[in-house]
Amino acid sequence: MPKRLHDRILPAHPAISDEQWSTARRVARVLDKILDGNDPRQVAITCAAAELRLTSRQIYNLLARYRADRTVTALLPRTAVSRRKRLPEQVEEIIEATLREKWLTLESTALAPVVDEIRARCEEAGLAVPAYVTVARRIPALFSPVEIAKKRSANPKHLLRLKPRPGYIHAPHPLAVCQIDHTPTDINFVEVVDGAGVFVGRPYLTVITDVATRSILGFCLTLEKPSVLSVALCLAQAMCPKDTWLTARQLNHAWPMFGRPRLLVTDSAMEFKGHAFQQGCDDYGIRIRLRDRGRVHHGGVVERLLGKVNGVLASYPGSSGRSVADRDEYPSERRACLSFADLERCVALAVIDHNLQENSKILKVPLTEWQRDSLALPVFDDDPQRVLLSFLPRTERQLSPQGISMFALHFYSPWLGIFVPERDRLGKIEVRYDPRDISHIYVRDPVTRQFRPVGRRDGQLTSVTLWEHEAERARRRAANHRSSTQKVALRREISAIVEAAKPSKRQLRDAVRNTHAVAAAKPYTVMQTPAVPPAEHPPRQKSRLPVEDW
Repeated sequence: MPKRLHDRILPAHPAISDEQWSTARRVARVLDKILDGNDPRQVAITCAAAELRLTSRQIYNLLARYRADRTVTALLPRTAVSRRKRLPEQVEEIIEATLREKWLTLESTALAPVVDEIRARCEEAGLAVPAYVTVARRIPALFSPVEIAKKRSANPKHLLRLKPRPGYIHAPHPLAVCQIDHTPTDINFVEVVDGAGVFVGRPYLTVITDVATRSILGFCLTLEKPSVLSVALCLAQAMCPKDTWLTARQLNHAWPMFGRPRLLVTDSAMEFKGHAFQQGCDDYGIRIRLRDRGRVHHGGVVERLLGKVNGVLASYPGSSGRSVADRDEYPSERRACLSFADLERCVALAVIDHNLQENSKILKVPLTEWQRDSLALPVFDDDPQRVLLSFLPRTERQLSPQGISMFALHFYSPWLGIFVPERDRLGKIEVRYDPRDISHIYVRDPVTRQFRPVGRRDGQLTSVTLWEHEAERARRRAANHRSSTQKVALRREISAIVEAAKPSKRQLRDAVRNTHAVAAAKPYTVMQTPAVPPAEHPPRQKSRLPVEDW
């Protein structure tokens, strides 16, 4: 429940202090003298009032409360709920109605303006105005904490905190129930990058724990945020023996916990809802249960162990702290000294050390519990690479004569050639890839249903991560970038040429008219007489009439 819900509001049932208990016990002894003594009642009450520094009326009230069962509890300060109301009934109705209307709202209004409204309504009704504390004491008497949380807060977490959550996650034997979760590590690592100086980062830690033995089955340390890849790497380590993995990192310690979980409890992150994760769990017979709303406390095992591992790392140089306040201006990036490989070895040692420590709650050692109960578990000869491949990110692609296109790259292998003529009948083919190395992809063979590696068509075998490939493409796009003005400059020139060559409407109209006038048939050409050849003698002159002058 947000803090502002209880600002300046007295609690309904405050805790009893030692001083209040001592005072009530002293009053009880004095009242016993009145009830058991032989002195006259009036004299005994006067003496008790002088001894307790109270009035006679207060002594009578205390006697009325104490006489019934004669317990010290009856003399403790009464709360607002048990105290008798002294305000008129009309004032009580105004207080309740105004609080429901003005204070018990989703906007979480402060109490002071609501008290002013109550006083104004009382004045308008000709009633005595209540004090601020009086109104505040009515709140726990009128409304329950659940009702306050429902009406004054939109966050469902505040309501969940007020409801009981009985039960706890448990498992009858190892690998029956496992939990997986992620967290940022509380320490930075430092790497020297060729040509780019020094890189300082805070990796992410993914852990799988066994509920029955409280042991850690596997972990994964990655530079990127939690994803399908980090889940796949963690599961591959948890389900397979770790002797080769420990030897490669020069760790001469036992870590015998491994196997297929029967039930895997996860949160509602997107990487646990993907098709690749679901299909991989189905392949190995692992059931998935999400920690839905109301069952978040069932993830306490893995979260507690994540905090324990982080607590070990936080005591070394480069600690980032759990918060800004916890870091307290500590220069974590400047103090970082561990490389990523060294940090991974430190996490492995912290995990192995946890498996050797006694659990302070159940008083059991994870390693001992595992060695005692794991003998009856079935043993599967799972290959780490095959397990990893089952949980890697997946997609589907249509086969073409050029192979398979992904990440703006073409992948081809000779064994795909026999399926090119049948590509339309086969449809899309399932493909899996490892973001850490996209020089190869893994294509499911339509005949054997096994994944087979397929390299790049250009023959490049250099390992490159998906993030490096995308960063390089982004860099090249930025280098080839043209502004919007540059993109339309030549098109504008073409448009200008077209506009200049385009005649106006009047010119087109005149041209059409002239064309029709020349091509039209002319009747006078048919009726025209042929020309007379010139005579040899000159033509006769016309006689002109004389002009008369009047």
